Parts: sequence; C-alpha cells; structure tokens
Amino acid sequence: MTAPGLRVDLRHLRVLLEIERSGSIRRAAAVLRIAQPALTAQVRRIEQALGGPVFTRTGRGIQLTELGRYVLGASREIVDAFDGLLTETAALADRTADIRPVRVAAMPELDVHTMLTALTALLPGAVIATRQLATLTAGIDMLAGDDADLALLYDFPGTPIVLPERVGRIDVVPVEPALLALPRRHPLAALDEVPLAALADEPWIVGDDPDASGRRLLFHRVCQRAGFTPRVRHRLMNCEVVLPLVRRGDGLAMVHPMCIPPADVVLRPLTGSPIFRSIVLCWQRNSVVDEIVAGVAAQLVTAYHARLSLRPAYRRWWLTNQGPLLAEAEAHTPRPKPCVEPEPVP
Repeated sequence: MTAPGLRVDLRHLRVLLEIERSGSIRRAAAVLRIAQPALTAQVRRIEQALGGPVFTRTGRGIQLTELGRYVLGASREIVDAFDGLLTETAALADRTADIRPVRVAAMPELDVHTMLTALTALLPGAVIATRQLATLTAGIDMLAGDDADLALLYDFPGTPIVLPERVGRIDVVPVEPALLALPRRHPLAALDEVPLAALADEPWIVGDDPDASGRRLLFHRVCQRAGFTPRVRHRLMNCEVVLPLVRRGDGLAMVHPMCIPPADVVLRPLTGSPIFRSIVLCWQRNSVVDEIVAGVAAQLVTAYHARLSLRPAYRRWWLTNQGPLLAEAEAHTPRPKPCVEPEPVP
C-alpha cells in the first residue's frame, strides 16, 4: 500500500538513480550532499509511496528489487526525456531571443529597395522593419541609441557623421558629385566642365539644410574658396521644382547626378567636383547583420552602378573620374524619364 502524503516527483527519481549509479546510499549521500541518515529516511518514504522496496541492502552496497528494476528503468526514461525537454527549450529560447526584427533605416532618396532585397536574400526568414528617415540627424541618433541595426545615410565632407565605435561604416559610394544644372542656351553649357569661379555673378537656387547635414555649408564653403559669395535667389531642393526655374533662367542649381533633365537643361560637372557627398552603410557590429553587411553593400554598389549607367551626364563623369562601371543596366531596362516634362511649344 502506498503512503499517503508523499507524491513522488522528479527530485525523488533523481535520488533513486544516483543511489543506483553510486552503488550505495553512503556514496550517493556524499554526491547529493545529504547526510546519510536523512537520505536513508527519504528512500524509505519514497519506497512507501511506490508500494514496496526499490533496493535491498547488502554488505557491499545495494541491489535492485524487481520493483526497483522497473521503477529505475522507467525513471531513467522520464528523467532523460525531461532533461532533453529543458535542453531543447533553452536552445529554442536562445534562438527566439534573437528573432527580433532587423531594424533598417534610410534617407528617402537612397536605395532602400535594394537594401531590403539583399537582407531578405542573406537573412532568410528574418523579419525586417524599416523606417524612412526625415533627417540625417534622426538616423545618427537611431544608430547611437541602438535603435537601428542598419542604416543607409550620406556624409558631406567637412561635416562628417560621428558614430560610436560599436557602429561600423562602409562607403558604398565614396564620391557622389553634385552636377550643375543650367539652361542649354547658357554660354557655359558648351563646356565639358565648368569652373566654379566662372559662376560668381550667377543667381542660385539652393536647398535648405534642415538637419544640418552639411549640404548647404559645403556649397557656401566651396564658393568662398572660388572667390565669391553666392547670390541665392530661391531656396528650393526638389528637382521637379528646381529644373523649371533653371530652364526659365531664374538661377543655376547643383542637382543630384541621377537627375534626368529636360532637353532644354543640361548637367555639367564643376571642375574638380568640389561639391559631393558619400553614401554610407552603417551597422551595429554586435547585431545579426554584422556577418552579412559586406554582401548588402556589394548589392547596393551593383544596383547603383546599373542606375548610373542610364544617366548620360553622370556616366561621363564617372568614366572620366572614377573608372569603369561595375555593372550596366540590363538591355530591357526602361530608359529613365526626365524629372520634369518638356516645356510645351507655343
């Protein structure tokens, strides 16, 4: 008859297994760090709960009874299964602890599409959460605060972005020049490249710099070096707004090299390309992206060169100043349309 009040659990089964392994209650007590009399009393209570003796005591130790052989055989399976469950759940917990979204941020005009495509291929099964950055400052703050694993940003000379040591950086495009947009009828449009000093008397269309990225500061700095202070007539940035004003002769503008102007506006590099930025990929070194960031950067470079290959003015500048392209757009890729519609013919 089983003893009321004692419910045999895993702790009791482990005690019986240790006694069997040790070969005696005395040696088991030493392993379990229990006084031998206390262990002997515990074994008696377990045996009462099981309904009979598990061990017979001999001068040389213990022997299993028939009930003991059954109980110990079943106990071994139960304890092994439970220990296996603990091991597997601990491993699963470790894995799932790392399954948080890969947090991605990017400035709006940069190639977040290729970055997401690369991450999906290089981290199969990963959940990716994206954020479009309103300002460069927001991206820097997210990286500094460990709120982003990967960020595609830009960096202007003279105003470098400052990040913690735990944040890595790869220059995807070390030099991306701004190109001068001017009317095709402008006398300087006939030049292959335009000296900045020759533009001292021109009115300018210059974008504001709400996040202190260094864009406007760089423009004014290089103009000062060229010997003049620019006369800013309009403060605008968007190509769709800027290019019609350039076409009308309301001012010249430095524009993104991927811009496709209408037929009556041309893009020319400045001599020496003093106005440029770098496109940079930044990441947390202690995050899951650390092992695959080089692959992401490589895909960004390839996609950038393929887009560049379709921009005639930028392509000429690149081949002259940077060397061969690393990729060409596929033959069936549609030609990019101008940023603004041609001016209607009266």
